[in-house]
Amino acid sequence: MRPTIKLLATALFLLSVHIAAEAQILSGPDKIKMMQAKTNFNDGDYNGALRVYRAEYTDHGTDAMLNFRMGECYLALNQGQDALAYFQKAEKYDANIDKELHYNLAESFRLVSYQKKAIEELDKYLANDKLAKADIDKANALKHKCEVTLEMMANPVDVKITSAGDGINTDDNHEYHPTVTADGKLMVFTSRRPDTQGGQRYEGDNDWYEDVYISYWSDSLKGWAPAVPIPGAINTEGHDANLSISPDGRELFTFQNKNAGDIFVSKTRMNKGASDAIADGSPDAARLMSLNRWSKAYSLGKNVNSGYFDSNASVTADGKTIYFISERPMGGKGNGDIWTASAVSSTTWEKASNLEALNTIEDEKSVFVAADGKTIFFSSKGHDNLGGYDIFKSVMQEDGTWSKPENLGYPINTPGDEVDFTITADGKTAYYSTKGSANGKFDIMRIDLSNYPLLGK
Repeated sequence: MRPTIKLLATALFLLSVHIAAEAQILSGPDKIKMMQAKTNFNDGDYNGALRVYRAEYTDHGTDAMLNFRMGECYLALNQGQDALAYFQKAEKYDANIDKELHYNLAESFRLVSYQKKAIEELDKYLANDKLAKADIDKANALKHKCEVTLEMMANPVDVKITSAGDGINTDDNHEYHPTVTADGKLMVFTSRRPDTQGGQRYEGDNDWYEDVYISYWSDSLKGWAPAVPIPGAINTEGHDANLSISPDGRELFTFQNKNAGDIFVSKTRMNKGASDAIADGSPDAARLMSLNRWSKAYSLGKNVNSGYFDSNASVTADGKTIYFISERPMGGKGNGDIWTASAVSSTTWEKASNLEALNTIEDEKSVFVAADGKTIFFSSKGHDNLGGYDIFKSVMQEDGTWSKPENLGYPINTPGDEVDFTITADGKTAYYSTKGSANGKFDIMRIDLSNYPLLGK
């Protein structure tokens, strides 16, 4: 082959390779894989969807729709910084990729606490004169939350929030659903750790099964002692989650994934060392109580459990009234609602009723009744909140009615999710769950309420 022809052939070959590569890039991500990921997303498997999208991203990182879809996943996971990055890339490559782009940008800015930027994006979204009324309403509702957030952030409540400590939180696992005894010396909570009973992962999200853990306050450590799986028969090979411990530390309400989710209760028999330490007022009582073995949990029965999702139970100090969350459709306002029931005996309950005064059409979650028996703390996506789930307080009045739910304010509440509030009987210390870690895992936080009394007012 003559040199000129050989060079021409080589050039043509290189050109064909370039054209083929260009065509692959221009063709965009694999449509079937994109549909598969979208199905995962619609089923709530956001991490599964992300795995598919990330594989496509290697060759198609400039595809606007791929960036938009990845942003959706991170937004659903409440990882605002990542969501914002991908939505901004989607806008860069195609500003008209989806009518929800500016709304999603607004939600992402809210998660990273840029309320003014969120309002700017909502104004851009509302400038679209083809929006349906439902879309306009949701944008205006989010804008109102941004404005409420700016107002609360300008007037923060006087609290100090810190991690519950290394004895409770871990770097790589979820910790949530804390509850403490009235004296604040014993904490029970839920975690998803490799030492889970049975050592298995849950297929739904590939995370470890939930187990219940216990810790005690150590004066010598000036913090919580390293938590251990709660002794006894509570943890099984499935999901076992703490809901609340009774103020005296003798009953534990738990969740099991049965019949769509049911509430169970377990009782403990005080070991002699714990009984003697309590009687003597020994500072070692909490440690000894943490060694108590707990009985196998039993269901609260059909008057509380409904066949729908029932969870987050809390009982008054006298054991006569229980408050819990249920998604039962009959008699509720929608999504999760707060319900209540009165005790017939130590093992049975009257038929539950809806706590209408506190519920909204949005989702209510994680209710806790303080040791005074009349103050309720709960999380809600409704009422005037900063975004996501916020913690609210309501007090039963002398005539049996409930006060208007009061937002606990910033920085207790943020644009993210704050749930699982629990408070000591003296009102000086509270704990709650929030996604405070960089990896998006829930941590348990401690709130010093010395300058912000929440009980007795």
